[in-house]
Order: sequence, then C-alpha cells, then structure tokens
Amino acid sequence: MIRFEKFQEAAILHNPLNGFELEAQPVEYRVDPISGHVSSFHTRPTRPPVIFKTDDAVIEKLNREKSEGCLFCPDKVITAAPKFPAELIPEGRLTRGEATMFPNLFAQKGHSAVIVLTRKHFLHLNEFHPEVLYDALKLADIYLRRCYEVDGIKYADIGENYLYPSGSSIPHPHIQALASHWPYYLIKLYMENAKKHYQKYSQNYWDELVKKEKRLKERYLGRLGSTEWFVPFAPSRHDEVNFVVRGKSNFLEFDDSDLRNLADGLSRVLKAYHANGLSSFNFAIYSGPLGRKLNYLWAGGKIVSRSSIQTYPTSDIWYGPNILLYGFITMTPENLAESIRPYFTQ
Repeated sequence: MIRFEKFQEAAILHNPLNGFELEAQPVEYRVDPISGHVSSFHTRPTRPPVIFKTDDAVIEKLNREKSEGCLFCPDKVITAAPKFPAELIPEGRLTRGEATMFPNLFAQKGHSAVIVLTRKHFLHLNEFHPEVLYDALKLADIYLRRCYEVDGIKYADIGENYLYPSGSSIPHPHIQALASHWPYYLIKLYMENAKKHYQKYSQNYWDELVKKEKRLKERYLGRLGSTEWFVPFAPSRHDEVNFVVRGKSNFLEFDDSDLRNLADGLSRVLKAYHANGLSSFNFAIYSGPLGRKLNYLWAGGKIVSRSSIQTYPTSDIWYGPNILLYGFITMTPENLAESIRPYFTQ
C-alpha cells in the first residue's frame, strides 16, 4: 500500500516588497514513498528568472566560440577520439546515423563510453528529436550488452549532462553509458525497498504507483508503448519527470521498441522544457542487475532541469540537496505535470 505523506508549515515575516505587511508563506513537505527522500516547495510557487531564464545571446556566443576546436565535432572525432580495445569493440568506435561512440578519456567507472549525438555542435532543447536520441541509446545498448558478455558486469546506467550548468565540460550534445560491478546508492536503495514492498504486499511497487497516479490524474503524463511517464509526488530536483519500463527490471530485457519509446518520451519532455525557457538538463536511465529478472523492480529513469545559460548563472544546487540530500523545488509537481502533459497527448 503506497501512502503519499505530506505536511505543511508557514514562514512568518514582514515583507519589504509589500510595505512590510505581515505575511505567511506556506511551505509543503513531501516524502517519497520508495526512497524516504524529503522535498519541499512553496505552495504559491514562482520560477526565479535569476536561475531559469535563458539568455539567448549567451547561447549564440557559446555556440560560436566553443565550436572551434571542439573534440566532439566530426572532423575531430575521426582523428582524435579514443578507441575501445579490440576484445570489447573490434571496430574501435561505433557509429549509427549521426551518433558516434568511443571510450571516455576520463573514465568514471570500469566501463565508460561517450556517445556524441549529432554532427551539430549545439541543439536547442526542442531539437533533441526522437531519432537522434534513439540512435545514441541504441549504441549505448550495444555497448552495455558487450560489456556484460566480455566482463560480466552487473550494473549499468545511461545518462546525459547538457551544457555547463548540468556538469558537462563540453557543450556538444552527448550521452554516457557506464557499467561496473557495483550499483549507485539510489539503485541499491530502490532494490532493497522495492523487495520489502513486494514481500509485504505481493505487488510490484512501480506497478502499484502507476495505477495510483493514473487514478488520481494529478501528476500522470501518459504511456508511450511499454513506458509510463509521470511527475513524482516528492521530486528531488527542479522540473523532475520520472519514467519506468513496464515489466522489465534490467537493460538486457529491453528491445528496440523500448529504446524508441524512451527516446520519444525524453524528446517530449525536452520540448516542454524549451517552451518554459529552459536550456540545461540531466537525465539518467537506471537498471537492476544485468541478466537477473527481478519481479519487484522496474527499470526506469529521471530527467530534471538545471540552471539556464546566462552571463552570470546562479546554480540551482545549494547546500540542502548537495550535502543534506534535501530537495527544494520552485514548482509544485501538480503544476509541472499540467504544463508538460499536453506534450504527451500530441
């Protein structure tokens, strides 16, 4: 039985922006049912332009300056990008459409690949078309399957950091595929708590969650093939959208239709982000142990916005989420879902 736990309090102050009138600012706290993560937000939300408004002039300047000598642009990739060992990828690098995959020069895990999405040095968020994302996800899929065959790796993830506020050192659009024998903390937590839920209620947590979100019609966005998309009850980051692949607990169970559905959904969310004036984001797709079917776990992922490109950007991450693992968001989950849902009905 999934419980959505929330409570409220108010900050009392004399507001100088309103003639020092006494006012109460309501704050709502929510607890994520599967992780126990706590997030909060003003119930009268505003999106601070100092963080999220994109400066298009800075975008164009960045595009002009950084495209010269970019290591991910076509002329450099074919001559300067690293190559995989022959026992892992005999071709050294792999390509599909405009996407090119090669090893990460600064590995983050035992197996670390970079997949450049397109020949274009810069994409607006509404230009991340499904086919572009699918080609990259397909290369990641090939790579992770090969890592499993050669090294028997257990855990893998696929993700993207786009533009500097997201943690990317190169603006040219690219994703990463990482694999090792150890899981990230969040995936370990999901597996442990989802197993307890399954043992207690004889039901997959995400199956129950999706059914509840559909019934409530507050945060549910839509279904694309085998994938379900929704805004979480207690987001950990701004503009967070979650997604799961029905009935599949690890990447080796995915087929081409799953990859296409994931690419389609990510593209739809990014179009909504673009319409809201955003320019930077992170996404991550997670998996249970490769080669093991877990009835209590569904593979899935998250996509979040980051501070937008500006002359003097302000980070969206402060000490709360960075150190204390506490989420504070500027838009209620229900309002966010309302703004994104039309992109899942087109």
